[in-house]
Amino acid sequence: MSTFKNIRGKAIKSLASDPSPVSNGDIWYNSTSQTLKGVVPVSAWSSGGNLGTGRRILGRAGVVSAGLAMGGVSPPGSPSNLTEEYNGTAWTGGGNMATAQHGLASDGTQTAAYAAGGADVPAPAVSQEYNGSSWTAGNNVQTARRYPVGTGTQTAGLIFGGVGSSATETYDGTNWTSVSSMNTARSEFAGAGTQTATVGFGAPTATEDWNGSSWTTGNNLTYSTYGNAGSGNQTDALSAGGPTGVSTTAIYDGTNWSSNPSLATGRSGAGGAGSSTTDSMVFGGNIPPNTTATEEFTATATTKTFTTS
Repeated sequence: MSTFKNIRGKAIKSLASDPSPVSNGDIWYNSTSQTLKGVVPVSAWSSGGNLGTGRRILGRAGVVSAGLAMGGVSPPGSPSNLTEEYNGTAWTGGGNMATAQHGLASDGTQTAAYAAGGADVPAPAVSQEYNGSSWTAGNNVQTARRYPVGTGTQTAGLIFGGVGSSATETYDGTNWTSVSSMNTARSEFAGAGTQTATVGFGAPTATEDWNGSSWTTGNNLTYSTYGNAGSGNQTDALSAGGPTGVSTTAIYDGTNWSSNPSLATGRSGAGGAGSSTTDSMVFGGNIPPNTTATEEFTATATTKTFTTS
């Protein structure tokens, strides 16, 4: 029979009072109240400020307090060059993209972002850089592809996948360089992380981890999805939404995926931004029709008393 010590590598402490400070995963026995207690995360979605223009399959960058939305498809169905900036409360217009793009790879910060590739036919090889006020053209990617995924920063970026492609490229702020390909070609999926530590997930359930030189297969997502939004990092990533109407949310701890509270508004092709699951948001996408809705995800540590029934 397994014990808590066998599973977690340490015994449950017996304490006369609750410890302070505490962190997620802590567990103890309060001998005074004769109760077993532990710290568990409580997560939820809440409404943020609406985008000025509803768009789907749009680009993303930044964090909740300084987010960036670019490109996408807006009514009546044409690629958009719009850029909007988020301050944690409201979206405001930024400088227009040099080239309208949708289904693009992107990441970085609100004042230093990149965008590459896109969903046009034939697939574009163009890349662009944003400095917080305007976009300028960058060097072309090595492999033109539609619906790729991007992570990292403007001077240390990573793009991977796309329609019929497993190609991976790194970006140093000037040049794109081909590196080891993904194990499985795929498109319309999501990713989170840095140039040396990224996770790609979805299309439909596969997970792959990048360590800076190669991809390895990880545990599958808890739900089947395409067109999902992603945010966070390789050991604390969030996947939300997917095909039309899907509102499912899952969190990755670097090994396993776990189910979490669903989006209030299910959507496909939304943007996702944030550095972790405690700093994540989803914006735009298609319900249908296109939506302007922004939702912010929070996960807080709460002390819980465990009981039997």
